Amino acid sequence: MSSPSRPGGARPKVPVRRWLGYLALVVVFAAACVLLSKWQFARLDEVRAQMERVATNYDSQPAPVAELLTPDAALPSGDQWKPVIATGRYVPELQVLVRNRTNEGTAGFDIVSPLLTNEGVLFVIDRGWIPMAADGRSPSAIPALPATTVTVTARLRPTEPVLAGQSDTATLISTIHVVELAQKWGVTTYTGAYGLLATENPEGVNGVLAPRPEITEGNHLSYALQWLAFAMLRSKSRMRASRRTTSCSVSVAMGV
Repeated sequence: MSSPSRPGGARPKVPVRRWLGYLALVVVFAAACVLLSKWQFARLDEVRAQMERVATNYDSQPAPVAELLTPDAALPSGDQWKPVIATGRYVPELQVLVRNRTNEGTAGFDIVSPLLTNEGVLFVIDRGWIPMAADGRSPSAIPALPATTVTVTARLRPTEPVLAGQSDTATLISTIHVVELAQKWGVTTYTGAYGLLATENPEGVNGVLAPRPEITEGNHLSYALQWLAFAMLRSKSRMRASRRTTSCSVSVAMGV
């Protein structure tokens, strides 16, 4: 018994356009998943590089600040977290506070104090965190700066970016953007970095000093693999669906 055919023996047209449409969707979806996976792998590489820098630099031997920094030069990424030594006197009239800083979930301020080094260059020092006062807006008591020459050990951090939409005052800033501070002060400054205070000699009264950073890989690897798996699974299911749809269309066209 012969199979049914269309009148005149004409063969049914396979819906090629529909099949190509499904294929295009699969390709676009798979490409998007691969790009997202690559982005997660890139983020993983960045985090691992940060972990390596902390492990290598954090407890390294301190070097004179002038050996690692030059005025108006950016901080090389490989020098982040390295400790440096600087000797000079703080400039109280240039001290500022950075708002919206937290310590163990509590809001407060960081104390930013420029140190005029013996070389005549300002080195910006973050002298620690202080909490808000009872009014919830102003800072609590600000520790007095040493009035004598001091030698500080501080760990280098890159200058922070400008925060859009934030306004600063003479004594209150939103971010440690050293370039902007140097322009305001009009004094030669190491603009590529600031230092997180580690020690001070003679010892002074500071805020709560920044702890050693705890950086983990997070979920970047698992997310990257999930995106790849998602691309393969969804692509396979979409292709099966397109084949079923095509098969049904052909069957209907043939009158089966």
